Amino acid sequence: MKLKETIIFSLAAGFLLIGIHQTMTYGFGASYWLYMLSIGLLLWYKMRKEAVKNSEKK
Repeated sequence: MKLKETIIFSLAAGFLLIGIHQTMTYGFGASYWLYMLSIGLLLWYKMRKEAVKNSEKK
């Protein structure tokens, strides 16, 4: 579980950095999908973390 969370978070951070670079190079319109992918991965990371937290309480 911990490895998957680390990979998801790393991908989110990587896509965010790539999105920032693409924004500076080509503009926001060309990099919008990178930001959305990054936000989606961050939400997935948060959901997995909450699921692990809830399963440990039970």
